[in-house]
Amino acid sequence: MASAGEKQSTEVPIAELRTLCTKALKTLGYTAEEIEILNDVLFYAQLRDNNQGIVKITSGGLNKSPAARPPVLEKETRLSALINGNNSAGMLVLHKATQMAIERARGNGFGIVGTNHTPSSTGALGYYVDLISRQGLIGIVLAQSPEFVAPHGAKQPIFGTNPIGISIPAQEGAVTMDMATAAYAWFGLLEAKAAGRPIPGDVAMNAAGLATTDPNEVLQGGAIRVFDKSYKGSNLALMVELLAGPLVGAAVADKLEEKNWGNLVVAVDPGLLGEPEEIKRRVQVVLDRVRGAEKLPGVEEILMPGERGNRKANARIAAGVMPLEVNLLSQLRAMAAKYDSQGSPPASPAKLSVATRLVHPKTKVVDPYGASMPPLWQTATFAQPSATTFGEYDYTRSGNPTRTCLEEQFAELEGGDRAFAFTSGMAALAAVCKLVKAGEHIVAGEDIYGGTSRLLMQVVPAAGVSVTNVDMTDLEAVRAAIQPGRTKLVLVESPTNPRMQICDMAAIAQMARAAGAITCVDNSIMAPVFQRPLDLGADISMTSGTKFVGGHGDVTLGLLTVKGEELAKRVYFLQNAEGAGLAPFDCWLALRGLKTMSLRMERSAANAAALAAFLARHPLVKKVNYPGLPSSAGHDLHMRQATSGGSLLSFETGSVEASKVIVEATKLYKVTVSFGNVNSLISLPCYMSHASIPAEVRAARGLPDDLVRISTGIEDAADLIADLDQAMKLAMEKTGFRPASSGASSSSSSGASSSSSAAPVTYSFKPGQPQQPGANGNAAAAKAAAAPLTAGVPSSDREQWLMDRIRSLESQLASHQSQSGGHH
Repeated sequence: MASAGEKQSTEVPIAELRTLCTKALKTLGYTAEEIEILNDVLFYAQLRDNNQGIVKITSGGLNKSPAARPPVLEKETRLSALINGNNSAGMLVLHKATQMAIERARGNGFGIVGTNHTPSSTGALGYYVDLISRQGLIGIVLAQSPEFVAPHGAKQPIFGTNPIGISIPAQEGAVTMDMATAAYAWFGLLEAKAAGRPIPGDVAMNAAGLATTDPNEVLQGGAIRVFDKSYKGSNLALMVELLAGPLVGAAVADKLEEKNWGNLVVAVDPGLLGEPEEIKRRVQVVLDRVRGAEKLPGVEEILMPGERGNRKANARIAAGVMPLEVNLLSQLRAMAAKYDSQGSPPASPAKLSVATRLVHPKTKVVDPYGASMPPLWQTATFAQPSATTFGEYDYTRSGNPTRTCLEEQFAELEGGDRAFAFTSGMAALAAVCKLVKAGEHIVAGEDIYGGTSRLLMQVVPAAGVSVTNVDMTDLEAVRAAIQPGRTKLVLVESPTNPRMQICDMAAIAQMARAAGAITCVDNSIMAPVFQRPLDLGADISMTSGTKFVGGHGDVTLGLLTVKGEELAKRVYFLQNAEGAGLAPFDCWLALRGLKTMSLRMERSAANAAALAAFLARHPLVKKVNYPGLPSSAGHDLHMRQATSGGSLLSFETGSVEASKVIVEATKLYKVTVSFGNVNSLISLPCYMSHASIPAEVRAARGLPDDLVRISTGIEDAADLIADLDQAMKLAMEKTGFRPASSGASSSSSSGASSSSSAAPVTYSFKPGQPQQPGANGNAAAAKAAAAPLTAGVPSSDREQWLMDRIRSLESQLASHQSQSGGHH
């Protein structure tokens, strides 16, 4: 070990050091955008002598996981989000979480975002809370990491170093605390090992539980102690462990092996509690009092949290140089030299989020004028170079540059080799069915769109192709229906329409492939924004672009995205030979719609989650079908396949008359077929979109006539709930269904009246009344979905109204069940 007095560092120009880090990070495969973020986080720490800095590059702490994929949103509301890091670098995931928390706090006053499944450190938390406080917000960030730290009184490591970052705006600028709950940093051990120097004698222990100054002994089975070596520090470490672990879905044991570490970010607008400038002034008063407190002998000044580090950083930035361990510098230069000699490895295939890719598509179509939006080539024919040579396009039935732009963008979004735009979703499905020849066989689901059922029951059999409908949620039934060698196509919907059942797409695709069949998934309900079937093994992803792609109800189109050039050639032949390709103007409308598809779908999905929670608590509702409800059958499977519950839901009332009144009494919902529009739609599927299915077949498939289907648009959630609420009140009144009133408003205990002119139902709420389970357990499910409900309300007065309304419904439901035994 080198002695503490030996010179172990050297001054390095900051610009040179950043260049070295950039080259080193390029050798690890990061993109330029990612490197910019990583460098910012690393240099924030390095400039302050925080050992969460450059050592992370040379020690392997930023090596990319082979399993790394773009982070996905597991849950999202206006106030909150949960990000699955998908094995991406912790710093990048936490940076994304911080930005999302800031956006929510700026728009709604409060933002809380959790992350899970990150396999690497998030770096100095001061960096992230500083980002928050620069927006005038209060920032809190907690981080969990693998088992490095022993609880007080133990020698076995259980906690991570579990840092806490807090930043509070003041008149002089934010006061920022970045503090580990451990006595020493894990990467500090690695730095000490690299430098060959000892660590302090009271911060860690070896595997036998004895104090040690040798970092190697700690790294080889030892443990770090909590920061104050007492139960108080241990308790604080435990609280961070719980908030940044179980709360956000991170690992609770074997964290190093699981590679599932968690973080929690909170951003708060001080304006929720008072006038921000006045709060800053009062914070400054406290800071000044602390600084001005009478000092002990020998104390020159009392420093605020982060003040010492900020002074160092500012001085080093002004000088343009900073110290670095000589061994660390040598290792960093070696990595940079590797880049100089070999260049960077291929970049990760997924660089940008789907929202960004929708706005910035890539296309091979050349526009000589560089229009900022895709041009419209509204023409039937194209001039050719000569009588015997041909250009890329000749006749729009066979191809058109506007259609190419759409097809190329959709293929990229779905992760396919090629995509094809048809005149409608049914035209696209018809082309898929024609891939199957006479004498061959198709397996399809039972709960499917009415138009699909009509095609399979009345058109396909006429071509000599047999069809078997089966419950796609029952894998054994699917396996039994597939006829190896004869079955050539398996058609899947997930979620299904309209009962929102979830199918295991990967398992079904595997069965089909083993039997020599292709799998086509109707992905219209989720679209590539929320779900990519090709990633799950499907051969074709089919999307009715009339829905979310167009998004405004003004264009009809269908899209097929295909894996494999051979299959793509077969699809193109049918599109061209039958003249089913989408017209240029409709392609242009679809391209325009794609720009905002992610934005629209996210808003609509948040509204659907709010509506589902409301319906699940309503006494008139027997059952809610929405995969975003945690209690729904298939919820866990759906959230493994998709990133959102989507914006389509259905519910049963047990009364066709009640359902009819609800549909016709709403004012904001258009009574129509289809879904995926900017405005909300409502229908009775058995009388509208699925009316072509014979009644006896619907009954056999479990499709009840009283089923109401809703497609939520982008309106305000509170308005949608209020409108549906008044329609449901009217339905209860007209059908005579009336839950027993509670409290002072109770005028009768008889329950229901058969009179259609019954008095309006009076709602009341008894404070403190316990919640009761609802019909089919939906009230319990709604508890878990309460966050999306409140997130859908943009202002405080509406938020209070919504919550009061829900509590009132719960009170009614409990009272009604106590008198009717839970049946209606």
